[in-house]
Amino acid sequence: MSEPFAAHAGPVTVLLTPDGEVTACGDGAARLFGCPAAAAVGATLTELLGPASAEPLETALKQAAAGRPWRGTLPLAGGPLEVSCDPMAAGSGRTLVALTVAPPWAAGLELLNEAGRRIGSTLDLHRTAAEIVGVTVPRFADAGAIYVLESLLADGRPAPPAGGAGGAAVVRRLAIAFAEDDPSGWAREFPVNEVIVYPPDTPYAQCVGTARMVEFGRDAIPDAIAHRTGPAVDGLLDHVSLLAVPLVARGRVLGFAVFSRKRGRLPFAPADTALAAELASRAATCVDNACLYRREHRTVAALQATLKPGRVAAPAGLEIAHRYVPAGGDVGGDWYDVVPLPDDRVAIVIGDSVGHGVTAAAAMGQLRIAAHTLAGGGLPPAEVLTRLDTIAQTLDAAQFATCLCLVCDPATMRCELACAGHPPPLLALADGTARHFAAPRGLPLGVSEPAHPPEYEQLSAVIPAGATLAFYTDGLVESRMRTVDEGIARLASALVASSSQSLDATADGVLALLSDQQGHDDIALLLVRGTGPEGAAG
Repeated sequence: MSEPFAAHAGPVTVLLTPDGEVTACGDGAARLFGCPAAAAVGATLTELLGPASAEPLETALKQAAAGRPWRGTLPLAGGPLEVSCDPMAAGSGRTLVALTVAPPWAAGLELLNEAGRRIGSTLDLHRTAAEIVGVTVPRFADAGAIYVLESLLADGRPAPPAGGAGGAAVVRRLAIAFAEDDPSGWAREFPVNEVIVYPPDTPYAQCVGTARMVEFGRDAIPDAIAHRTGPAVDGLLDHVSLLAVPLVARGRVLGFAVFSRKRGRLPFAPADTALAAELASRAATCVDNACLYRREHRTVAALQATLKPGRVAAPAGLEIAHRYVPAGGDVGGDWYDVVPLPDDRVAIVIGDSVGHGVTAAAAMGQLRIAAHTLAGGGLPPAEVLTRLDTIAQTLDAAQFATCLCLVCDPATMRCELACAGHPPPLLALADGTARHFAAPRGLPLGVSEPAHPPEYEQLSAVIPAGATLAFYTDGLVESRMRTVDEGIARLASALVASSSQSLDATADGVLALLSDQQGHDDIALLLVRGTGPEGAAG
């Protein structure tokens, strides 16, 4: 078989006599036989394909001459060839045989197309790895696994350049699949997230160190599993043809994929290794994207954790409960703070830096610290927002935030309030009703022009006795299923339904009733209730 035929995507059909002489063929024969079609006519197929094909070809021709189709593989020097032989009536009682060759890449192209559709559907690293082995097992291999460098996962260090110095490979198994009726035994022996150290002389370490594919047999299965026993490990010895394929992206080795075939199935041929390399190249891009997202997400989460208040101290005369529920995906910019002021007053600030990721978290941190300083200096809420808007103008051009600032005197429960585009607070009254708390409208921080700064209005209001004041971010009320106004109405109903002597129990009840809001966006909820004579429940 000529080498160019391995890359050909279409089938080739050749007409033969029952004894294997070529009577007609198309232009595809030039790729199949390595000679012009005219030169192939009159020659026997064994002469054209080589002596290795003689025995199975004789069986195929006899069966086809007897009127029975034959499907199988011809073993050739350049790799196995999938063929079919079908009998054909040629008139005058003569029978011919139509031999059709499916080139090695015909099924491979279909597999690559499926890999493009299925791999990388999310940025979750484990799911991406599972998608890779799900595509390849059992169609391409009897078993498959994905390993990524532990240094890349544990501390986010960049992967080494491809072709760097060799050495032991410390990797973590992210996904594994077996073409077995009951793969649970295999999964127990080779669990996901297991960290393995492969010595330098193993095919796996060589694959990582050289950034090249390594093909090996069962005799090279490393001693790392020698101490394990059981049917699953014994079954591993049936896997006689294995490939370790490097996962290389942006010039760096991220890890490797392992594919294996059992005894009884054709071993990996050159066309298979070319297909494995192409699959690994596409898979590596998806793994790299997932690793980059994982690194950024961990950075943002760590940044947000350091900037978020770990404990909120309630001043005398007030009870405060607060909850923060992060989204399941990107980290957002929700924040809140409780700042003690002179004369036993307290400032409460809640905000949402719009967006997700590092930019939103960094903006949240700057605004929260600035708001804490400004409110702590005794500035009235409107002035706090005016100065925060000036600070927001210096942030990323696409970054803006909503914010609400309230100053409360626990002795009288009188409040001063200003708002910059934030959802209005809700007041759950002691009589079992709920309503909006007085909140003036104002532009979000950072959206106005520096030459025309916004003027934030400041209102005064009193929290009635026994009432609970609720501050929240839009993650608790926004949804694709309903409008923001409908979401706020749902929150008001949840506040009333969850009302309890314990403010913490009320907060937990609200989140339980609105559990369908969780996972899509960060959620912040802060509840305030008076405990003194003016604020105690009747």
